[in-house]
Amino acid sequence: MRKLSKSQNDMASEKHLLAMDPRQCVVPTTERRSQSDTAVNVTSRKVSSPDILKAFHQEDPKHPPSPVLKQDTLPASPTHGSVFSGGLRRGSLTSINSTCTEMGNFDNANVTGEIEFAIHYCFESRSLEIHIKTCKNLAYGEEKRRKCNPYVKTYLLPDRSSQGKRKTQVQKNTLDPTFEETLKYQVELAQLMTRRLQVSVWHLGTLARRVFLGEVILPLAAWDFEDSSTQNAKWYPLRAKAEKYEDNSPQNNGELAVRAKLVLPAGPRKLQEAQEGTGGQLSVNGQLCLVVLGAKNLPVRSDGTLNSFVKGCLTLPDQQKLRVKSPVLKKQACPQWKHSFVFNGVSSSQLRQSSLELTVWDQAIFGMNDRLLGGARLGSTGGATGCPDSCSQSKLQWQKVLSSPNLWTDMTLILH
Repeated sequence: MRKLSKSQNDMASEKHLLAMDPRQCVVPTTERRSQSDTAVNVTSRKVSSPDILKAFHQEDPKHPPSPVLKQDTLPASPTHGSVFSGGLRRGSLTSINSTCTEMGNFDNANVTGEIEFAIHYCFESRSLEIHIKTCKNLAYGEEKRRKCNPYVKTYLLPDRSSQGKRKTQVQKNTLDPTFEETLKYQVELAQLMTRRLQVSVWHLGTLARRVFLGEVILPLAAWDFEDSSTQNAKWYPLRAKAEKYEDNSPQNNGELAVRAKLVLPAGPRKLQEAQEGTGGQLSVNGQLCLVVLGAKNLPVRSDGTLNSFVKGCLTLPDQQKLRVKSPVLKKQACPQWKHSFVFNGVSSSQLRQSSLELTVWDQAIFGMNDRLLGGARLGSTGGATGCPDSCSQSKLQWQKVLSSPNLWTDMTLILH
């Protein structure tokens, strides 16, 4: 009886809901923003004017708008397709300065011995082939147990992602292993001019514990792939793991070409007041326009392509952050976005104390995380961590943009 009455009550409740005015049924919703929604007002979230050069003569100087950001894309050829990728989705510029070549639980042995391998580029298949032949006089991975289970692993630096890793089979209980295996990378020859081949030897112990046995790093910029003599196998002495950076300078992860312009009110007097910040509230009536043109020499995937996009973050003196994002260009090693970002309602005095961070990412699929390829920072805290030259150059470029209002400034930013 209780079940029957409960069922009748449920039916009465449903009947009551059907009889109600649909406009009275309020269902909580979660706000979502698509990529096409490109204009954001930080305070009122209103859509800004589409023309980046107007609004100076239309706004009341006594009541300027809050900082606003918007984006636009210049005409570009569409691309199709996607390839599996992985990596990290979130991270600051300092997070990509790590050069650890093996994540996990590993130790270091006293490095001894040599490794023999050959390098060959196949022009027909556009692939780099590393033929790992043998090693000799390796150190014990476990000295006390007198054991060594070696295997060889390769990367095309600066790409240290899981997609850029190749490795051989593990040879059991030997200090002089013979592999005779070929590790391949699908990559354009032009991309190899900016790469370094890292060949490292590891011991696989119990419970998947790994021990570093030595490595060889060869710059490929001057490598003559057409010379048959360079394709012969050679012996290379194994060396200890390299430091984070040579000469304490961050690695070069490619270049990003951008154009920037600070748009200020017309008229000599207004322009001078806006530059000096002496025009009271009028000084906030400015626009920072940025066009992300393209990038090159990025750490591509094993197939030589990327599904790349750019993120921008303008941090104002009050720590307010204005974030933007470009569309994704698929299957391109040297993407050309030609995408514009516009930050409205910012003044020259504000920007002198602000910083603009630009990061390039490789989009992942199948629920994996996007991979951070590199980044650069402009502004009062510009540059890369541990690189004074990059920092000073970044500040000079930022100052040039602010000191040349209404004029475009072309810049090539080194990604770290």
